Amino acid sequence: MQQEILEKLGFTPAESKVYLTLLQLGPTKVGKIIEKSGLQSSTIQYTLLSLIDKGFVTYILKGKIKIYQSVDPKIVLKEFREREKKFEEILPQLEAKQKLHEEKQEAEIYEGWKGINNLFNVLIEDAKKGDEFYFYSVDVEEMREETMKFFATRDAKRKEKGLIVKGLAKRELKPYFKKRKNLKMRYAEFLIPININLCNNKMVIVTWTEKPTGILIKSKQIVESQIKSFNQIWNKATP
Repeated sequence: MQQEILEKLGFTPAESKVYLTLLQLGPTKVGKIIEKSGLQSSTIQYTLLSLIDKGFVTYILKGKIKIYQSVDPKIVLKEFREREKKFEEILPQLEAKQKLHEEKQEAEIYEGWKGINNLFNVLIEDAKKGDEFYFYSVDVEEMREETMKFFATRDAKRKEKGLIVKGLAKRELKPYFKKRKNLKMRYAEFLIPININLCNNKMVIVTWTEKPTGILIKSKQIVESQIKSFNQIWNKATP
């Protein structure tokens, strides 16, 4: 029973047997350990070195003879509690790795104006009132009439959903957003990303050509990272 418990704590069968033998014998020579444990001499020698390395066995020299002794069991218990504490410290990181592996990440491609319209519907289909929607504006040359009409319809759908919409754009684009109400806009004098939209665990990237193409990415980790970057830029930008 005692040996089985020690093995569950990480002792090898030989280590648990030698440790328990030393507890019973007290300070003793290697010959007595061999005799009492029934293990081979080579196994005992290797096991003693392992237990000494782990701090569970000590020895003193009497002349040229080594006298071995097991450490107090309370020391062993303390060691395992410290290991448990160290493991608890890294547990959140390990769980994060596990979630990253478990999360089903997907990417889909949409083409054409109808496809892009469906793409943006999917982006907010699970969103609820009060959820935040983040976007980086298109670039200057992409501010065409057809694109602007599309944005107007998207603004209306987000308002209908009750979403909180935050946008970042280049300072030179500010005039284009004057008529677009219900947007919280900030503008940057420095280089920022373009054509990215974020809502909950979804991210959309669009190229606004005559036949626009969009990519939908579903990933909690990616979106959280993107929102963190967005907020860092938001804090540097100005109204």
